[in-house]
Amino acid sequence: MMTGLTMVTYLEMPDFKPNEYFWKNHWDGKEEKWVAFARAVRVLMAETGGLKLSDCTLEDKIEYKNLVRGKKQPLKKQE
Repeated sequence: MMTGLTMVTYLEMPDFKPNEYFWKNHWDGKEEKWVAFARAVRVLMAETGGLKLSDCTLEDKIEYKNLVRGKKQPLKKQE
């Protein structure tokens, strides 16, 4: 009987440093540069890992988790 054995596979991606091409083709100038950079890195990580992107808020995730666990009623949205 084997216990405590965990296998992990990971892909190390190269450093992502935005250059003129990146700013010219992936930044519309309406959002802050860090937002464009974060969005691009998020998409690259999802595509590389075969993951789906989700636009759920943290509050949505907490509410879902609580509902699944039967802990409490859904959070009430503040107006």
